[in-house]
Amino acid sequence: MDQATFFLEASHELRRLFDQTFVPQRLKAGETLFEQEDFDDRLYVLDEGLLEVSVYSSSGRKLSLNLLRAGSVFGEIAMFDPGPRTARIAAVEDCKLRSISQSAVIAGIETAPHLAAELLSFAGKRMRWLSQQVEHQVFLPPAARLAAKVLYLAGGGNEITMSQAQLADYVGVTREVVSKTLAEWQREGFVALSRGRLQVLDEHALENIKNSEID
Repeated sequence: MDQATFFLEASHELRRLFDQTFVPQRLKAGETLFEQEDFDDRLYVLDEGLLEVSVYSSSGRKLSLNLLRAGSVFGEIAMFDPGPRTARIAAVEDCKLRSISQSAVIAGIETAPHLAAELLSFAGKRMRWLSQQVEHQVFLPPAARLAAKVLYLAGGGNEITMSQAQLADYVGVTREVVSKTLAEWQREGFVALSRGRLQVLDEHALENIKNSEID
């Protein structure tokens, strides 16, 4: 279960609990939602925009872990263990979000205890998904990782607005690797490139690149 599928699988009762208690929020591009190590006890839903998840080493080196698109649910650890955030989240684009506090969720569960089991199931599925992402990041070669990330960011559409440097941070490779791979894909007719934009022309080809390395 990735960040964008939670509300597709959640029961009507759980969605209603969240809808009744969500607090709306907006972020401008470049603004930070929270820093690594900040205390926060809220679960978030991204309705519009793009968010970057990143961590910093003790020496200040940044590692981009993920990019969250509209429909993503994140921060669920706070539902079970509120405490310091394990990563920094900042807006890449202007964003609209909603959030719900741990106390609001607990109050809802007190009136409908069976929802606790659904939340635990959600947490377990997310842990498996996160483990898979780590495995892909460690073991998949750059081309397969790039194909997977491009397909994720396109989100069923066909265009991504992002610099190659940003994409390189996200995939965990150098800008030169991204530039060379995308240029090859453009020659093959898989993508079209323009300044700060990437258009997916052949989704099936990118799926094959991703899956051939996973298999």
